[in-house]
Amino acid sequence: MSLPTLPPRRRLARGLAALALALSPLACAASGTPGAKGPPGAEGRAAPVEVRDADFSASLYTIVRDGKQSPQRTGLLIGVVRRQLAHAAARFHAGRADRGVDSVRGALYLVRPGEGHAEMIDAVGERALAGAIERLSPRGDEGRVRALMELRAAALPAGSRARAEVDEHLTALDRWMKDTRTGGPLEQLGMEQRASVTRALLDSRPEAIQRAAAATAAWIDRAIEFNIEYRQGGKRPEREEAVEAARALESGGASMAALFLRYGDAKGALEQIDRTSARRVIPPGLYERIQAAASDGDAVSWQALAAAFANHDTQERDAETGMLQDLLDGAIWGTALEAYRRDPQSYDSATLLSQVMIRLGMSEVTPLLLAGALGDRPSAGALGSALGLVLSALSEEASNDDFEAARRTYNAAGPLLVLADRAARGGAALDPSGARVRSLMASLELRAGNLAGALPLLRAATAAEPTVNGLTLLAMAERQSGELQAALEDVRRALGAPDARTAPLEVIQAHLLAFELHREAGTQDRAKESLDAALTAALDARQRARDPGAKARTERLLARILDGYGDEKGATRAYERAFALVAAEPPQLGATMLDAVGRALVERDLPAARRALKRGLEANLDEEDLVYGGLWVLLLERSLGVATDGTAGRALDSAVSRASWTGKLAAWANGRISDADLGKLAQNAAQRVEAQFYTAMAKKAAGDAGADERLRAVSKSPVIDLLEVHLAREMLAPELRIELPRNASLP
Repeated sequence: MSLPTLPPRRRLARGLAALALALSPLACAASGTPGAKGPPGAEGRAAPVEVRDADFSASLYTIVRDGKQSPQRTGLLIGVVRRQLAHAAARFHAGRADRGVDSVRGALYLVRPGEGHAEMIDAVGERALAGAIERLSPRGDEGRVRALMELRAAALPAGSRARAEVDEHLTALDRWMKDTRTGGPLEQLGMEQRASVTRALLDSRPEAIQRAAAATAAWIDRAIEFNIEYRQGGKRPEREEAVEAARALESGGASMAALFLRYGDAKGALEQIDRTSARRVIPPGLYERIQAAASDGDAVSWQALAAAFANHDTQERDAETGMLQDLLDGAIWGTALEAYRRDPQSYDSATLLSQVMIRLGMSEVTPLLLAGALGDRPSAGALGSALGLVLSALSEEASNDDFEAARRTYNAAGPLLVLADRAARGGAALDPSGARVRSLMASLELRAGNLAGALPLLRAATAAEPTVNGLTLLAMAERQSGELQAALEDVRRALGAPDARTAPLEVIQAHLLAFELHREAGTQDRAKESLDAALTAALDARQRARDPGAKARTERLLARILDGYGDEKGATRAYERAFALVAAEPPQLGATMLDAVGRALVERDLPAARRALKRGLEANLDEEDLVYGGLWVLLLERSLGVATDGTAGRALDSAVSRASWTGKLAAWANGRISDADLGKLAQNAAQRVEAQFYTAMAKKAAGDAGADERLRAVSKSPVIDLLEVHLAREMLAPELRIELPRNASLP
């Protein structure tokens, strides 16, 4: 469970419209055309290039930048697709199934007609395809599932048991599709169109694309006939048929275009539209842009086309009649890639393509795309914008706990950071700055348990841009590395940082950290000075705070300070005020509940722990918050030898059957998973530390004399943003008797 003081894990906003609409006119070349046969696995043999993780960013950049086919490029493309599928397989293994599906799409979107080869899918890639099939099958996504099954089958040895099983699944899928094609004629045509189109987005064979185009044309034809029949006859149609007709008439033309534009084929799109009834239903503006891309083939034309689809992506669409999201994503990908290839020095094209690559699980190429477009002397605005996209890419990987992908992305950002450092030395104000990029990467390294990797980044970031929060984080990291004096010096610098006057809560936290450091060093007088300073700052911030969230955070910090003085009643009152302030704000209420239960665990105050957890249950907080709160209450009950009152069980029960990490913790608490198995199930550094903490706490409750040493190991963990690390440290901290200042006026 992460401490609330560090940057939260956030998912990125994925809209492309604002970006695309702001793109300026550029200059480029001509449209791609589907060539010979072959999705991955269906072509002949080729000599693959081994692409390691260290090479992935540069290799992917080479593939994306230039689409001209050659034997050398084919070998590199095979290696890049393999490596991207390996990343997808790792994401499925880590429980990030949706990110895994996106990553499989990314790998296959790199392949255009004529570029597929059997060597693209090795044993690891086959596992990635299996993961995507497993994820998509329950959704009834028959088109993509069929394409992925065929790719899987092609990757398996003929005559093997695994190949036979996949072939059986394909036969069963065909039967299922036939049996479920019910409804009126137009409904059935619509189902066929959607299945064939989503299949063709992944299956790059010309016959798959033409099959989807024919299905789309038949669907539009029948919708036009349906509309004429309705107008002439006046008979009220079946609702399902009417909805399908509206869908075909509204989005059929754009869907036909998107099918070909997924592969960067504006000429093919135009030819297909002109020879079918799609011409009658395509929006005139879109048709004109396709014409321009097909005839002129320059960057201006392709960017205008990309902007049209990107704009459509963010507009509110009717779920029943709007264009398929997968098809829209494919069109944005294909048009953005064509615009970029025609002018790789265009920052606008690189920006749009970077956004798409992040969505497709290929963030690693983003910094190289941007650096190549910026040149040696970028403006401060453009460089800041590029660094912002790097931050977005890192944040996306962080939200999926994919620290390896974050490292690859950060390493690829080296040239951008060189430019940022040079600009900063020249006095340019970048927003965001290179220091912010380094600071974010440092926080990810800490979360990954890589203290050695985090410290240099933090030192560089705070040297360039000293802030209270950054220097406090550096001090926390220095403490974990055993450098107590360095940590104290960092706190001193934090309290004198330029933003100290505008960051009152961060200043309080810095004073609290200084108190803890002096406590560990055994210097009681200095500990009292720091605690007194924290109290003064908290009481002042309490008077100045205006919004309920800031007030509640101040009360929680005040409670920690009062606990330092041994004023349990004062701390309890502070938590009561915090609860009252955030009663209607679930995120803040969850943080307050966890703080209160954690404090009660340290103080061995079972009634207070139960009261706080009940508040969370009554507010129907997120399952994750309830599981951690329930665990702490249950451990406290066991430690005190008290029968449970059922509160902890209520918090844990809903998660027991989940496959998530919190589900595994809940199952462990209920005795369904052993201590040893919990450790084996932990998939990253944070989960391993949590497993160590909870098993140590269980042993401590059972009277194991060695439990404290296990907790001490947790307290020294480099994953410093975990509440469990803080709790372990507080449980083992030496007791100090510090009196409240006589002149303190407490609420």
